[in-house]
Order: sequence, then C-alpha cells, then structure tokens
Amino acid sequence: MISPWAIVAGAAAAGGVALLAAELRPAPPDLGQALDRLHRRPDPRPQDAPARAVWYDRIGESSLGRSGVRIPHQQLSLIGRTPARFMAHKLLFALLGLVLPGYLSAMAALADLELPVTVPLVAGPLLAALLWFVPDGVVSGEAKEARTEYLHGIAAFLELVALERAADSGPAEALRRAAAVGRGAVFRRIRDALERAATDRLPPWDGLDALSTELGLTALQDVADIMRISGTDGAAVYDTLRARAEGLRSELLAAELAQANTDSERMVAPGTALTLLMTVLIVFPALYQMLQAS
Repeated sequence: MISPWAIVAGAAAAGGVALLAAELRPAPPDLGQALDRLHRRPDPRPQDAPARAVWYDRIGESSLGRSGVRIPHQQLSLIGRTPARFMAHKLLFALLGLVLPGYLSAMAALADLELPVTVPLVAGPLLAALLWFVPDGVVSGEAKEARTEYLHGIAAFLELVALERAADSGPAEALRRAAAVGRGAVFRRIRDALERAATDRLPPWDGLDALSTELGLTALQDVADIMRISGTDGAAVYDTLRARAEGLRSELLAAELAQANTDSERMVAPGTALTLLMTVLIVFPALYQMLQAS
C-alpha cells in the first residue's frame, strides 16, 4: 500500500514544478506599460512595474530596496524583464534550495533511510545561497544574446537611415522612416523611443540617446550623434552612416569567428576521447586473443 505521506510529497513536488514552469513562461505584454512608454522618457535605471503585478511580482518589488542586492538594470531592459520579476526569480530559487534538502530527508525517512539532522540544516542554506545566483547567470546569458541581436538590428538600421538620407529625406524623417521599415524587438524599441521623443517635443536623436543609456548600447549612441550633427549642422552623413554600419558588422563577424574558434577548441578533447575509445574497442579483442593464446 502506498503511504499517504508519499502521495502528499509527490503532489507537493508536482505543484512546485508546475509553479516553476508558470514562473519561467513569458508573460503577455501589458497594455498599460506599453502606453506609459509613449508618454515618458526612459529612466536609466527603470523602477516601474506592470500595472497589474501578480503576487510574486509584488513580493519581488518589496525586496528591491534591500541593501546588498545588485539589479542588472541594463541587462533586464535588454531582455524586457522587470526588476521585480528578477527578484521574484531569485527568491524562488533561494526558497527551492532551502526546502529541497529537507524534502529529500523526508523522502529518505519514508524509505527507512536514516540521514543526520544536520544534513538539511547545513545543506539547505548552502544550496539556497548557490541557487540565489542562478537568475543572475540566466539573465546574463539572455542579455548577451539579446545584445548581439540588437547590434545586428542597429547595423541594419544604420543602412536604412543612410538610404533615406541618400533619398533626400530630412534627418528626423530618415530616422522615422527607417524605424518603420524593420520588424522585431530592436526596431520596435527604436520606434517607441522616436514616438516618445516626438510626444515630448524633443528631437528624435534625444530619444535614441535615452534608449542607448537605458540599454547600454554605444552603437545606438553613435547613431544619435551622427544624426544630431546632420540635424544641427546640415552635414552630409551618408558615408559616415555606411562606414559605421560596416564597422559594426565587422565587429560582430569578428566576435562570431572568435566564438566559433572557441567552440572548435572545446571539441578537441571529446574528439580525442572518442578516438581513443574506438581504438581500445578495436584493439582489445585481438589483444585479448593473443594473451589467451600465450
């Protein structure tokens, strides 16, 4: 007969897995937050939360002011995640690490396996401290991929702006037309920044300045500086825009080649181990027969 405690433990584990899956599922876009972006200049360290924050976001928001907690604002802005959600993930992982050793000890006790009481008392805080930093690594990896995607988008945006300037469009009009052509998160954020600057009666390059500060992208700052010179001094910037786009693509290509070389070097050890294993499998039967014959 199955123990009722085992059923309760299994149900608790399944509920925890379901809750974790619901946490990691991307949230639907919030209309109020999208409208709010059109009527304000972005703060370099955004602290705004969704209008209808769920309970775990409220818990994460309440822990934002704690001392010693570092919030990677630029990385979170790159991947479109709020600081409150980031803190909720950290608290969830820490709680999971704190509870997991006690849960395993309870399962061992149900299976008639005696574990020292000090195991959950010592392993729980250590595992909680370790899992506390897991969201930082996840955000860092996602932000690195998002940064590469943004740089590719900015290179395409530079080319489009250069073509618009070559077609005798004004600096502000060239920025708006180029942003309206593209699709994806990069061009959507640029369009939002330009619309926000227009709503605040500011030049469009000021909106790009604010967005570059929010995201930490110097390439976008270069676009704003080039177009500011064109807008204030009337300078011809077609060649400058094309040269900056080509330089940005060269930087991205060099980074991709370096990553490819690193991945190739990492494959040397597994390839060598596989070759050695195949050699042993081929040579061993013949060597075994020779030793038996002798």
